[in-house]
Amino acid sequence: MIDYVAIGRKIKMYRNKVNLTQSDLAEKLNVSAKYISSIERGVSKISLVRLDEIATLLNTSVSELLSDCDVSKNNYAESELLELTKNWKPHQKDILINVISTLNNEINKK
Repeated sequence: MIDYVAIGRKIKMYRNKVNLTQSDLAEKLNVSAKYISSIERGVSKISLVRLDEIATLLNTSVSELLSDCDVSKNNYAESELLELTKNWKPHQKDILINVISTLNNEINKK
C-alpha cells in the first residue's frame, strides 16, 4: 500500500531544497497552488505522469520520491528520516533518540 502522505512530505522536502514555494511549483506545472498543497498533504493521489513532472522540476527522480513510501515494507520512511536529520547536531540526534526510546517503551507496554 502506497502512503500518499509520505510522498507528499517528500515532495515538500525536495521543493524546499530547491527554494520553490507551492505557488512557484504550481505555476511551472500549470496547476493551482491548492492542488500542490493537497498533494503535499496526501489528500490528492498523484499520477505517475504528474509525479515525473514534479520530480524533474525538483531535480530528483520518481524513484526517490516513491522510495520508502510502501507501508508494507520494513524500510518504510527510513530514507526520509535520514534526510530530515542528516544535518542535525549530535545533541539534536540525542534528543530524537531519547524521544523514540521513550515512545518505544510506551508502545511495548501495551
